[in-house]
Amino acid sequence: MKTYLSSGWQQKSPCNHWQRYYREKRAEKNNYYLAFFDQLTKLPNRFKFEEALENNVVISNTLQQRFVVMYLGLDRFKNINDTLGPAIGDQLLIQISKRLQNCLQEECFLARIGGDEFSILIPNTRLENTFNIAHEIIDSIGKPFFINEYELFITASIGLCSYPNDGEDTQSLMKNADIALNLAKEEGKNQYKAFSSIKDIKTFKAFSIENSLHKAMEKDEFELYYQPKIDIQSNRIIGAEALIRWNHPEWDLISPKEFISLAEDTGLIIPIGTWVKETACKQNKEWQDEGLAIVPVAVNISAKRFMQKEFVQSIEKILREVDLDPQYLEIEITENSLMENEELAIEVIHQLNKLRLKVSLDDFGTGYSALSYLKQFKVDTIKIDRSFIKEIGTNPQDELIVKGIINLIQSLEINVIAEGVETEEQLKFLEEHHCNQVQGYLYSKPVKADVFKELLKKGKIEIHADKGKANQNVENRRKYFRLSLPHPLSADLTITKFMGKDISLGKTEVLIHDLSVGGLGFFSDIKMAVRSDMILNIETEILGKIIEFVGKIVWMKELNDDVYQYWMEFIIEEHERDEIAKVINTLTVKIRKNPILPDCRFITTDINTFFKNHK
Repeated sequence: MKTYLSSGWQQKSPCNHWQRYYREKRAEKNNYYLAFFDQLTKLPNRFKFEEALENNVVISNTLQQRFVVMYLGLDRFKNINDTLGPAIGDQLLIQISKRLQNCLQEECFLARIGGDEFSILIPNTRLENTFNIAHEIIDSIGKPFFINEYELFITASIGLCSYPNDGEDTQSLMKNADIALNLAKEEGKNQYKAFSSIKDIKTFKAFSIENSLHKAMEKDEFELYYQPKIDIQSNRIIGAEALIRWNHPEWDLISPKEFISLAEDTGLIIPIGTWVKETACKQNKEWQDEGLAIVPVAVNISAKRFMQKEFVQSIEKILREVDLDPQYLEIEITENSLMENEELAIEVIHQLNKLRLKVSLDDFGTGYSALSYLKQFKVDTIKIDRSFIKEIGTNPQDELIVKGIINLIQSLEINVIAEGVETEEQLKFLEEHHCNQVQGYLYSKPVKADVFKELLKKGKIEIHADKGKANQNVENRRKYFRLSLPHPLSADLTITKFMGKDISLGKTEVLIHDLSVGGLGFFSDIKMAVRSDMILNIETEILGKIIEFVGKIVWMKELNDDVYQYWMEFIIEEHERDEIAKVINTLTVKIRKNPILPDCRFITTDINTFFKNHK
């Protein structure tokens, strides 16, 4: 019997072959599970949800069906997780996922898409048919959870959107459901919000800003503007406040009040704040090196940044790198931020004082305003909030408050500056009551760095120096006769086209003040871009008839922090212009006899009061 040895072939056992096959299949199945399912709740994850959403878009488009996407976010889940630990938090998420499954029919697709967020796809249904489901979910989540020895309470917010009304692809549907969820949280939590119900101009702009904020820094879209601080007696510039502006690619120049709170919520306030301090210090140093007048530049610091451990060290590092004397950087904080952690705030201010940095307390009068706090915090300057200054001449109570603040603060040997000074009447009142430093539009709006450089060269600002020139520029724009209305007309504004795309938004109330065959002037509390590819529709009632105007904004003027003036140029045919001319002629004759005609949407309220009440 011969034995043959072969190094090239070896007989395989059938048993080993099948064992390896089953191992590979199990591994494949396990990998699939890890990739598409949440390990904690055993629910599908974000990737699996997107896959299901894509399939439903195709199916619904083919069958001409609708479906609804829900985003659910737990309110203040982080508090429970941080307080009781992640183990309790995990158990809570497991129980919540089970309650969600009990609320949903078998055809619904439930997934966990993030830490405390879930998504639900409800096929072949209309949006209004899902409100009862959202209500049931919120009620179910609101009932107590029992985990170990704890009885826990938590609430949920839900955002809804529908296909195809609110989006025709996966990304737009997920984005719009998330937008609706965020608004539900902002408006008080423990509620649901449908995307279709929030699409007015304000929210359209707000969420457009939110989507592009993360890339603003890397695209170098931020810029610092500088507003002078003025000595009343000499009109000399004694300082400046550095104010961030965002050159948004869609909405032009955006002020911080429109994005700073969002930056705080997302954590972007830290890098943005660092950029502001670095830029302000570098710019001031450049002006000094050029031999210009040396004035301190103030930067606003958020409460979140002010309370961080390395805050003072970061400022010290910037000053050292830029080689700027600390006395030329001023830190502005709000009084409410001091109250969040009094002991830490006192320590931070003490460290800033040791560096020879001045500290200003901004928005004074809107928060605690207790003089005992001022003795503890030892700030250098108090800035009287603009809301009090605005009422000088119209509200005796606010005048008394301003007078009292000036007297009391100066008795503590703390400097006082009034912000938001816009009229000579306000200036005269402040001067009579010995407030010697002011800041406001009466002298100058915040301006670009190169413009502020020219102001520094002059050293002082005379009031109304450019007013005549500015008015002349506005007059030169007039092509047609304008009917200036004795009282503004209330009207409804919407945007029908934006960046070349048709859009459908809700309506926002505006006030028409001028009317011509070429266009109309209106006031609004929304800051909109001046761009030719944004088409507006304005509707109002004149002499019992509903009239629509279509056009584009050709110029904008900021009246104050909250109201803007626009001129809309009509985009119409000649025969439509003839019809408008007839309306204007009739209206001109009639308002001479009666400035408040019936069957017209005239209002007699002051425009600032109107928009204040409108909010």
